[in-house]
Amino acid sequence: MKRKVIVFGASGEIGGRIARLAVDAGHQVYGVTRGTNQRSSVDLSGVEMIRGDKNDEAFLRDVVSKLDFDAVIDSVPSLASVDLYMKYLPKAENIFFCSSTGTFVPLRYFPADENHPWREETPVNFYNQCQRDQHALQMYAEKGFPISIFRPTNIIGEGRVPLELWGARDIEFYRCLQENRPVTIAPCEHIMVQSGYNWDLASAFVLGLEHPEQVRGEIFIISCKKAIMLGQYLQTAMNYLGSKSEIHHIEAEKLCTIYPEVTMRHRLDFLLEHMCLDIGKAERILGYAPTKTTEEGLIAALSWCRETGLLK
Repeated sequence: MKRKVIVFGASGEIGGRIARLAVDAGHQVYGVTRGTNQRSSVDLSGVEMIRGDKNDEAFLRDVVSKLDFDAVIDSVPSLASVDLYMKYLPKAENIFFCSSTGTFVPLRYFPADENHPWREETPVNFYNQCQRDQHALQMYAEKGFPISIFRPTNIIGEGRVPLELWGARDIEFYRCLQENRPVTIAPCEHIMVQSGYNWDLASAFVLGLEHPEQVRGEIFIISCKKAIMLGQYLQTAMNYLGSKSEIHHIEAEKLCTIYPEVTMRHRLDFLLEHMCLDIGKAERILGYAPTKTTEEGLIAALSWCRETGLLK
């Protein structure tokens, strides 16, 4: 099935990969970008690029709505996107949003699946994304808004600094390891982490284009096959970097006394939540098949950091 697809954010890490794979699969692709992304991107040959802001109603009305398309993919949607797309892009047969498994935390069972509770605010979940997703699904139920929601775990791979054990994506953590400097972390090695390779995430969106009826009104968890412990994650990084760093521990709440940039809220608090999720629904309905484990995605990301000079 060949589709005519609009990819918003086509110059970004995920949007660019979606556009690339969609073209490779034989789809006609319009890539919309504001042109402000300065990060390295993928080869977008074959993508018809259009400059504009998806939040600009005049742009949606006068430019985007007049394109010949049947599917819309937005890798960074907002709550407002739901109403804007309903108003200006009503001919879309499918609209795909990228969300996050951060909507599910704290997990109540392992591995968590799409039936896990997520609509209520918790101290650590991504509640703004919960609100957006809930609105989109409500509009599907009430007005037929053709939404499908893809929820990746921690994204890893070429194009971004990987998650570190200070709870963010600080390249300094990996520089310390590479230079054999001592590193202090919270006692988190027993926490489960599950990452998803960015190219695998992009592939899920393209697979969704092949199942227009089955994916409407559905949520899909997208990740690698299984979780590992953060201790194994750390050891993978140290092995790849040849690190002999001494690893010290301190209570999470006190880590900021050593590294002032480290915070608890939306950083360490989230790192200390177990992430262990079931991708079975995406496998069954989409035919999704991840190509990398968490460890392999981490090595790919660190290799990219070296190639680009972030790690020298």
